[in-house]
Amino acid sequence: MFKKYSEIGKTKIGIYMFVHLYSSQINSNMKKIFLVTVFAAFLMACDNQTATTETGEAQEVETTTGATSDFAASTTESSIAWEGTKPNGDSHTGTVALKSGKLAMDNGAIAGGNFVIDLTQMTVTDEGMDDESKAKLIGHLTTGDFFEVEKYPTAAFEVTGATADSLTGNLTIKDVTKSITVPYFAQVDGGKAMVNASFTIDRTLWGVTYNSGNFFQNLGDYLIDDAVKFDVKLVATAK
Repeated sequence: MFKKYSEIGKTKIGIYMFVHLYSSQINSNMKKIFLVTVFAAFLMACDNQTATTETGEAQEVETTTGATSDFAASTTESSIAWEGTKPNGDSHTGTVALKSGKLAMDNGAIAGGNFVIDLTQMTVTDEGMDDESKAKLIGHLTTGDFFEVEKYPTAAFEVTGATADSLTGNLTIKDVTKSITVPYFAQVDGGKAMVNASFTIDRTLWGVTYNSGNFFQNLGDYLIDDAVKFDVKLVATAK
């Protein structure tokens, strides 16, 4: 009798251990599946470029108050770099030139300013791309598919308001003006002001819709992200 119950007890213990181990294995597998799913979602989010800049309707320019220092932007020392990407991982990089600009500073922070960008001085800086291919790409970027440079040779940005680390201004491209707010870092040293800003805009808000997934379907590898990234380095000298 005791032997019989002992065997039953052993059987129950064996079944319990099997169920526990099996459940642990299921939990372990589910954890792995969950982690893989989260990681895949993260990679998809990284591959899908989106505009990060707050954008709205054009704003009135605020009147600067208090003592400000005026600076003239250097068109040779300043730089504006751009990057366009595709969901398949391809990208193009380049620059546009600063045509003119002035900056008002108040205790090391931006208080005002306006700038003109020369789109006729667009370059492509893709590594490994030959000069003929670069010229072909620039030729396409300057057509009506993109920036229609013959009709709109310049773009412009005018500061409408700013804090110590964030500025808002009206960006005009192809005669379309939108307000954007971007972070920046500024430093004034020895009569020279240096400002750095990195931001991403949605090109379609300025009428540049070529091969956008929000306007065209079934583009495959021809699909181009709406987001365009800019890295701006502004160097200005006190007047």
